[in-house]
Amino acid sequence: MHNLPVELQLQIASFLDVETILSLRKTSTSLFQFTHDRSLWLTLISRMSHVLPRSLSESETATLSTLQLERLIKTAMHVEQVWLLPRKDTFLIKERCDSDDIENSIPRVRYLAFVSDHHLLSLGSEGKINLWKINNVFAPFAAELFVTYASSTWYPCAYHLNTAGSVLAIALTHVELVAARVLTVSLDTGGSSESGPPVLVTRGEFSIFPPQVIRAIDADLELALLSNTALSFEVVNWRTKAQATVALRANDPGDLWNGITAMRICGPYILVFRMHTVEAYPLPSHLSSGVGERSDILPQLTFRFPHTMTYRRVSLTKTTCINDDESEIYGLSALANDLFHGIFLFHVELTVRPLPSLSVSPLGVRPMAIASPQFIAAPLPEDLPPPLVPPVPFGTLHDTRTFVSAWALGDYGKRGIWVARSRTSMIRTVVAFTNPRDVSNTSEEARVWSDGSLQANVDSERPGLINGQVVHDIPLQDDITVCAVSDTTGRMALGSWAGSITIL
Repeated sequence: MHNLPVELQLQIASFLDVETILSLRKTSTSLFQFTHDRSLWLTLISRMSHVLPRSLSESETATLSTLQLERLIKTAMHVEQVWLLPRKDTFLIKERCDSDDIENSIPRVRYLAFVSDHHLLSLGSEGKINLWKINNVFAPFAAELFVTYASSTWYPCAYHLNTAGSVLAIALTHVELVAARVLTVSLDTGGSSESGPPVLVTRGEFSIFPPQVIRAIDADLELALLSNTALSFEVVNWRTKAQATVALRANDPGDLWNGITAMRICGPYILVFRMHTVEAYPLPSHLSSGVGERSDILPQLTFRFPHTMTYRRVSLTKTTCINDDESEIYGLSALANDLFHGIFLFHVELTVRPLPSLSVSPLGVRPMAIASPQFIAAPLPEDLPPPLVPPVPFGTLHDTRTFVSAWALGDYGKRGIWVARSRTSMIRTVVAFTNPRDVSNTSEEARVWSDGSLQANVDSERPGLINGQVVHDIPLQDDITVCAVSDTTGRMALGSWAGSITIL
């Protein structure tokens, strides 16, 4: 191979796997230099894009060094190989709280999230904020406390990472529900240590009135979204104090019980996830300089789930955007649990141009709990063992009549987890899965809930069966109420009712 032209060597090496290339690097000085060629790793990134948590554009790869490209694909390959394997090693980064300062009916950990893949954020019900810096997957696990905050009068309730991934914003509400405050912290660690440790800085405050609840914030637009009742919601700019009230759709009596579960700003629209519907409302343009004036009037858009489906909480991915001369399309995936039917994974696509539209495409389903004729999954392979009794061994999940206490989707929708317990088991199981569909192809396949039913089988026009794998078990007394997962590192975080946080 030494005698071949470099171009031909690169062509041959592009068909090798990463392990072989790394072994080739150890054979001679010339091959050591050759395997550090940037074009080789760019070719591998393109050829093995299916293992990456998301597709990378040419402009993104252009900013990465050869070492960063190599580390990116090595990490992706490692995560792909170990993702569904049992997790024997656990790392407790926060002890449980045994104090009786708050009511037992309130979980100590309210939100968990992997932020920018290198940080883990915890928002507590006792006014506590913790942000840990997590090391890479190839080093022994370590979690360094990056930022900490505690208050007896201000409780954290929402967070958002700006588009650049450099600033994290956290919203807090006053204990008497009369005011809200937004704090920010810089995640840019490229500066010198002389600037001191990172701190949370107050960026704005505004008044709130019960029963208003902050559902989401946007660090780029400096906007907060607050739900009022089932009739309206508020949009507030925390810097200028400008605000607007938006009336919710209420076309039938059932909409009075169609509460808001999540919200997200997508370009000129506000996407609202409710218990029975997904709706899009035009964003008032006067509230932020980041929202441009439009010459046209955008319509309200609504998608209603089949009538038997009810979601009380959803886990959302980051928003993707296609914005060119011909189109403007926003997309994100959501993982939800219906108490009577099971776990559902779906993709939401909001089109602004050329014509406004809203579609929801089912990606995967895991039937659980009480069977329903509207939700029929494809039969599992006949060679699977009968329903398992405790302790549940690691491997393929075979579940019926299962209670799911927590679920989460990665930022890019490639991977997800849920925590469940069956009626006959004395342990909780952590179940991991990989998205059964390629999210990037959902618009082309045009799968929507159009017939009022949802079935899972091998038909390409229907959602796939979510093939969950049990990767860890937990004693029943450790009541897991919140969890998080990182698509990039494959790490999982579990938060218990008592306040402990464990990394898998």
